[in-house]
Amino acid sequence: MSLIPDGEVLFRYAKPNAFPEGQSELPTGIFQDPNLSCDWKKFRMDPYSSFHIQEGKSVVVLINVCDDIRNPKNPKRKGEIVDDWKQEIFHDPITKEDDPIHGANGAHSLIRGKKKKAVVDALIANSDFYQRT
Repeated sequence: MSLIPDGEVLFRYAKPNAFPEGQSELPTGIFQDPNLSCDWKKFRMDPYSSFHIQEGKSVVVLINVCDDIRNPKNPKRKGEIVDDWKQEIFHDPITKEDDPIHGANGAHSLIRGKKKKAVVDALIANSDFYQRT
């Protein structure tokens, strides 16, 4: 396990129906998992090469790794960092044995930690998305 430094980009994949019609903001629901699975751009330059695309998750979310995500602040306590909300962002490659259905994924990474509102807000503020048309 190696920590992913600030400034790196992670890809998260979502189904188009996760975005209500007319909504142009990222939906909070795609960031709720305490073990948020992503692909590190360093090891997957083309996000469309992921099996997620073939499974219908054609919206690619680009997460910019930064301290605001790693150490989210509580807006109700004058921006105080809450240790219990900290996120661990690390490279977690998957072998073929780990996932016999999809196979190995050397780009697999995790954002691990409780996804309180401040964490989700930090993820949304530091992310962008697009869908190939």
